[in-house]
Amino acid sequence: MEKTSDNMDNSIEPVPDSADHDSIEETKNVFSSDEYQLAKLGYKQEFFRGLGLFENWAATFTSMNFASGIPVLFGWVMYTGGPTAAFANWTMIGFLSLIVSFSMSEIAAALPTAGGIYYWSYALGGAEWGPFLAWMTGWWNWAGWVSVVPGVQQGSTNFLLSALQIKYPAAEILDKGWFAWLLTSIGMFFAMAPNVINQRVLQWYFRFAVVIFHVLVVMYWIWFPIRASQEGGFQTGSGVFDHFYNGINLGEEKQASDAYCWTISVLFGAWVFYGYDASVHLAEETQGASEVVAKGMWMATLSAWVMSVPTLIIILFCIQDFDGIINGSYANNWAAYLVQLVGQNGAVAILCLLWVDSTCATASYFMSAQRVTYAISRDGILPGSKYFRRLSKKSHMPIHAAFLVLAMSIAITTAVIGSVVAFSAITATATIATNVSYLFPILARQTVGRKTFTPAKWNLGRFSLPAAIITSCYITFLVIVLLMPQLYPVTAETLNYAPIMIGGISIISLVGWWLPFGYGGRVWFKGPQRTITVEEVESGVVIEGVDVKA
Repeated sequence: MEKTSDNMDNSIEPVPDSADHDSIEETKNVFSSDEYQLAKLGYKQEFFRGLGLFENWAATFTSMNFASGIPVLFGWVMYTGGPTAAFANWTMIGFLSLIVSFSMSEIAAALPTAGGIYYWSYALGGAEWGPFLAWMTGWWNWAGWVSVVPGVQQGSTNFLLSALQIKYPAAEILDKGWFAWLLTSIGMFFAMAPNVINQRVLQWYFRFAVVIFHVLVVMYWIWFPIRASQEGGFQTGSGVFDHFYNGINLGEEKQASDAYCWTISVLFGAWVFYGYDASVHLAEETQGASEVVAKGMWMATLSAWVMSVPTLIIILFCIQDFDGIINGSYANNWAAYLVQLVGQNGAVAILCLLWVDSTCATASYFMSAQRVTYAISRDGILPGSKYFRRLSKKSHMPIHAAFLVLAMSIAITTAVIGSVVAFSAITATATIATNVSYLFPILARQTVGRKTFTPAKWNLGRFSLPAAIITSCYITFLVIVLLMPQLYPVTAETLNYAPIMIGGISIISLVGWWLPFGYGGRVWFKGPQRTITVEEVESGVVIEGVDVKA
């Protein structure tokens, strides 16, 4: 944790609206409305602000990429509940996630900064609770996003490995953990690329990602039903909506009940339906941020949920051989589903396309992890913050933050070398950490910040409290479930390592706050740090259409 004199003396306080000015010449600073709103929150405009509603929507939508999100845990959910649990839990989690997105959007509209939710926690917590809530939110959110990146890219790698296993079934190297780690690490370099070059490349990346996504969805909606009608036909209604399977008991004794099995399968939907704050992390790069960020967040969640449910139904009705899927030996048994339906060559083609699509999703998650790293470094939370907060001089991209995310992601993904459940443990950890970080500002909004929060034009009105209650109950349930063992009997190879990783995050964040001898955050961290003075804000004038960073 960075301990500097700036941390002691430069914490953000509210800035009043600037007074009227007779002329631009009398002022030192000219702000666009977006820049002025950011300046009032305490931050100088440093990013290029050239993104719009599409990019902001795409940031969250590509994070909730169900075109590869359904396949990535499809083989897993088939033995943790089967088609019935897959459909029911996906539909339920999607709806609850929409409620979470509404709660988040209301706060985002009022406080649109790149750091997003940890700044929210500070602003809502007030002088007494703000620094502690911001500290905890920052660490949990950062840990969550950094864990997401290797989790998503490992899912991408499993698609690629499955394609290779179809073509080269006797290749022993494909079963080696170190080879999976190597492919995942290489994939993360591709995911980093659009986030370190320049904003124009990032814009084109979002467009490419959305196109690839829709190509896959069209395949699911058209090609899959055609092939199913030509092969073994479709599943019956009972084969989809009344087909439960408990395959998590690997021993002779049934240790996990059917209800338990059904419950843990919520990870299937929970792994996809989060990352709402991806839109927030682009707030300082988005035009009209107050409204656009809120819309981007809930619209992306709604569109992902509405489009994904019928897509999942089509996929489930096109299952040809359920037993063949759960008994498959591929890195991801979605490959077994594809081979049955479209043949080996078709399966390889789709799996390769899924690798591209899922790597694009990794790039979206990388973008969020990178922006969070930059934002909390700007306020001195991370060790080495002065280095990680730097932007490149030419493109104004947080390149040093990207290097840290890459290094952390490569380190985390080494877990796949020695564990058969490392992938699901990483996904569970990322899901838990990010969702817990959402809980801090949402609860603060309704408790310590209830009287001080000033809603923006976009707000929930009287529905704010009910939405927050539903959100809090859902996230609490999710955390408990995802910490449970996912296979029985529990051994060193089948242990769910998520509790250990979550324990580590808890220890680091709490110990970092309470460290003695003046090193703990409770002594020197007073909240987000100003990068623009009150005088500079009050002497500025707002001109619509002006962007000093354009």
